This record gives sequence, structure tokens and C-alpha cells, in this order.
Amino acid sequence: MASEFIQVCRTWTTNPDNSVSCSSFEWIQGYVLPPEAADQLDLLLQGGFSPELFRIGFLGTLSLFVAGFGVGLVISQLRKLKR
Repeated sequence: MASEFIQVCRTWTTNPDNSVSCSSFEWIQGYVLPPEAADQLDLLLQGGFSPELFRIGFLGTLSLFVAGFGVGLVISQLRKLKR
């Protein structure tokens, strides 16, 4: 990240035709992100939560639970038949 000077508006004025314009500019120093950082910035601003990935993970966990429960039931029945 590079620290650069950025021009920002210090005060806004309303014109007679109800349009807004900047009446005073100021230069401040700030960090300028490259375009390649757009994905990381989006992840940072949204908190990193993806509903699609959550759904995949949740359904995967449920599937493994059901598979384990089913295998447990089958093994339990095989042990009971063995006696």
C-alpha cells in the first residue's frame, strides 16, 4: 500500500438550482489500494461471511452425521444378531 495525497471536499454548497458543489478543497494523506485488492477489501467490509459456503458446510456436516448415525445403527443390529 502506498501513502498518497488525496483531494477531498472540505465544505459543500447548495446552488440556486438545488445542485450541490464543492466550495473548498483539501489535500489529505491516505492509503491508496490497488485494483487487485478489491476482493480482499470486499471480504473485509462484508465480514467474510459467505451464505453459499455456509450452506455447503452445514449440509456437509449434516450429511456426515446422518451417515455416521446410519453406520452406527447397522453395526448395532449386526452385534445384536451375533448374540
